[in-house]
Amino acid sequence: MNPDQVKFSNSPVEATAADSELVIFRSELSEYNPSSNKFVRINLPVADKAWIDFSDTTISLQLTNRSHNTSSASATTTAVKTQLSNLIKSVTFLNSQGEQIEYINNYNLVNNIMDDYMVGKDHKEGVSQILSGGSNDGNPDNAVGINGSATTSEADGSSLTLVDTLMTGITNAGVMLPLGYLVGQSPAIILELEDPNTALKIATAANAVCAYKVTNVQIRAKQIRFSSTFNQGFEAKLAEAGMAGLNYITTSYLHNQAQLANGVSGLQNVPFSSNPRSAQYILACMRKETSVTAIDEYSLGTRVSAGADQYSWEISGKQYPSQPIELSDTNYAQGFSNVLDALGAIGAVNRNTLISTSGTNTRFYSATAATASKFVAALPLEDFNSSSNPSVYSGANLSVVGQMAFRPKLAGAISGSHRVDFFTAIDMSLHVTADGRMYSVK
Repeated sequence: MNPDQVKFSNSPVEATAADSELVIFRSELSEYNPSSNKFVRINLPVADKAWIDFSDTTISLQLTNRSHNTSSASATTTAVKTQLSNLIKSVTFLNSQGEQIEYINNYNLVNNIMDDYMVGKDHKEGVSQILSGGSNDGNPDNAVGINGSATTSEADGSSLTLVDTLMTGITNAGVMLPLGYLVGQSPAIILELEDPNTALKIATAANAVCAYKVTNVQIRAKQIRFSSTFNQGFEAKLAEAGMAGLNYITTSYLHNQAQLANGVSGLQNVPFSSNPRSAQYILACMRKETSVTAIDEYSLGTRVSAGADQYSWEISGKQYPSQPIELSDTNYAQGFSNVLDALGAIGAVNRNTLISTSGTNTRFYSATAATASKFVAALPLEDFNSSSNPSVYSGANLSVVGQMAFRPKLAGAISGSHRVDFFTAIDMSLHVTADGRMYSVK
């Protein structure tokens, strides 16, 4: 939503004058932990008629490891490996009336998937690992350990300050938002902290209790203010736009969850329902249920194949793609290309990934059901014909589809139930109205 009048030029006659300042929005409380107060609220009290430039906004927090061992007081055996995104189970954005306009559930899981497929090793090693923690190459076991408590009960261990961007439609769209024009209370970002058994991987599991707290949580952003002449022009545009308001399109994610039962094999029909009017692609990943909360496993940084040797999707009774995607230890390229196609990265020569063919915890696919991998199944939707529906920005209109299904074929019986997480990337339309309201259309 960068204003039409805003120009960047060496000539002051052409450019629009503006004042920019770095602002820090702090959490309401000084300390949070997932056991008692797991919802971190960060209010965004923006100056009157000011804009927020979210293009380089970051979240910063201090993580303190409070893990301990009930029978052995050792800071090293209770050391944990994690990264900032792992700590965030969900992200919610509230408008100035307290209404939810964006919600991403299982944020840490989809963030890990995007890291795997959209971040290169050089960036991860030279930038990402330093800022947000985690490993330097996509293998979560290569993350730096943060020592825990050298006691047999919960107490503060070592701390580490972490910084990351927020991967949401509102904060990661690379545009300015006129939050200073909203009427009511301050908009707010709500972060839900993840259970420590899922967010952390501890060095020694026997008799260990995972725990952590976060302090000094803050959002850093640029606040932009224009001249009164510009403000009057923008207000006139808002008035002209009427009840629909001015809007821009960004990408968000809808989450669904299903299960594969213990012992099933062969072709599975896994139903789910995600009904946005403009869907770009759908991702599905599988994790063993017991691994999700296991304190000695990386259930966010790695997934499993469940032994699937092919998969397809069903929408409105029709199979997509027309032929199932085949998978094996010698035929994984089609599956990998399908994911890159969905993410729009298959033809990008400047893209790199953290995926390997056979590396520990970094391999794309393993036919062995329980082997940790980066496996994700994908359905690109950008090729669907949306020209006949003006409400669809790209991809497919799923608003009238109802139930859909993911159809993996398992080569053998799986051991233990498996969680199937679905993420539908959607075009989200954000609207700002003359009466000071912001709302979203998904």
